[in-house]
Amino acid sequence: MLRTGDVCPIAPGVHWLRMPLPYRLNHVNLWILEDGDALTLVDTGMNMPESREIWERVLAERFPGRRVTRVIGTHYHSDHIGLAAWLCERFQAPLAMSRAEWLTARCLGIDHTPELLAVQRGFYRRLGYPEAWLDRLDAVGNAYAGKVVAVPPTLRRLKDGDTLSIGGRSWRVILAGGHSPAMACLAADDAVIVGDHILPSITPNVSIYPAEPESDPLGDYLSSFAPFRELNPEVLVLASHGRPFRGLHPRIDEIEAHHEERLARVAEVCRAPTTVVEMLDALFTQGLTDHERVIASGEALAHVRHLQARNEISERRSDDGVLRFVAA
Repeated sequence: MLRTGDVCPIAPGVHWLRMPLPYRLNHVNLWILEDGDALTLVDTGMNMPESREIWERVLAERFPGRRVTRVIGTHYHSDHIGLAAWLCERFQAPLAMSRAEWLTARCLGIDHTPELLAVQRGFYRRLGYPEAWLDRLDAVGNAYAGKVVAVPPTLRRLKDGDTLSIGGRSWRVILAGGHSPAMACLAADDAVIVGDHILPSITPNVSIYPAEPESDPLGDYLSSFAPFRELNPEVLVLASHGRPFRGLHPRIDEIEAHHEERLARVAEVCRAPTTVVEMLDALFTQGLTDHERVIASGEALAHVRHLQARNEISERRSDDGVLRFVAA
């Protein structure tokens, strides 16, 4: 297993760099693509001093004299574009992302308004959280903004089906929803960079957040796999967590089966009217930190909303505004 801070070639002209994260999932994989005497960076890591130091060392020691001419962000999450603006400014390189991801990152990265906290508090109150927990959430404020350097105000937009020529490869852009609004995956003949969309041993978080409380991201996610099934089954899959792997199609099958099992479990829990907070004890076996509870709540709600879209669960709102869900 590659150690945090290490970099190694994983395919001709493609280098794997592992960056630290301050969570139980303690790393993120980034990709450095050679392009003649230039470099394209795919994802950047979180805005942490340790990550900056790793970039400084890796670029100086492993790629001396190389110019960074492009930074690609697969999606807006802080572990993927936390240092994008820093790297873009340092090398006068453009940032390339899908428009939806850039807009989300741009808004969240600079929003310190009281309205943001009010919407957040109301959202989690409706899920069943007590006031003391909501107070702790308020104290954190906009957690996203503290983990990113606010993304640049200009963009080189990546659209679905675009082709990028980098280092002798033709990388086709596949935009995929679910984990985030429009994650940019890059598919070449021999390798595919999938971000968090398809992971080797865990399933990516698919959550609902306060900005879109009635959305169906799980529906988006489960309908996103068709273009990946068209790729070479033995393509090298470069995912953002875990190890690079082969066996793309069987892994998609496993992920689809996992979510069907999870949907059945949520429906079982909702035989009686149940809040999202009450679901967590049934769905997650280990104790959750406040940060993990935010993610777990969003994921549980995403499964509920997908069951609602399938007319398998209905929603009830009590006098205090708390939502309860019951199997139809």
